[in-house]
Amino acid sequence: MTTEHPPWLAPSSQPDPPGAQRRRRWLAAGLAGWIVVLLVVTYVSVRRDDPTVREQRSIEQAGPVVDRAIGDLVAAAGPDVVVELAERRVRDDCEVTLLRKGAAIDAAITIRSPEAEAPEVLDRIASRLPAAYQAGVRHRADGAADALRADAGEFVAIEGEFVEPGVVSLTVQTGCRPASDTFDDRSTPPPSPADEDPVRVLTALGATDLDPVDLIAVDCPGQGTVRTARSAGRTTATGPPGALLPRPAGTVVVTDTPQVYAYRAGAVSVVVESGDGRIRVATTTGCPS
Repeated sequence: MTTEHPPWLAPSSQPDPPGAQRRRRWLAAGLAGWIVVLLVVTYVSVRRDDPTVREQRSIEQAGPVVDRAIGDLVAAAGPDVVVELAERRVRDDCEVTLLRKGAAIDAAITIRSPEAEAPEVLDRIASRLPAAYQAGVRHRADGAADALRADAGEFVAIEGEFVEPGVVSLTVQTGCRPASDTFDDRSTPPPSPADEDPVRVLTALGATDLDPVDLIAVDCPGQGTVRTARSAGRTTATGPPGALLPRPAGTVVVTDTPQVYAYRAGAVSVVVESGDGRIRVATTTGCPS
């Protein structure tokens, strides 16, 4: 039985026009060549062009930018405030894309000053940061500053705000970035005699069962290092910390409440916090003025 195709479905018995096969080969070769060119341009762009989105910079590349920003912020805050570097958090639970995990660094600085002078701190920091940071301050209707925003570069953001009277919190955030399996931001600063300052203060306060000293350090702009050492222990004292500690010559007290005692002695900031039978001490050596 022979099956006949309709005329429009019947296979053509006509040979290809002259040169058709050659044109198809050239078309396939040209398409393949164009794909290769696109791949090469993309590779060179990723490797050599400036990043246009945050995800083009890894968390390893963002770490030094965070350190630089912290040093610049501490230097810009000046010598008249009490400074404390907060523990840096590295989060590895964020997503760069739906299929790719990433990491983010959140670093913070706590600055204490007399309550009446606190609004001036944000203005001072913004005016002293490098121009490239493009720092700006939002002011309330009465003209007092209440928020700071700046860009440390490489898509690292800086924010500042009042968290309580006389206390400014500055945060440096990378956002979610690609990270290697071996990324570790927990570098240990080299030892310094100042590392034992919290222990000496806790001992003077009669604290016991002291925790190991925790250290955070970053380079200051130009020279020097800003360094925070922290420890805590148990206490049976019932009086305010400020009443239990002698005040060295030249001490400038910025906070003195039943729970918090904070002062500056030269380039050294000291914060003592007590409550629930525990007492915590942080000492910070600031950047040279």
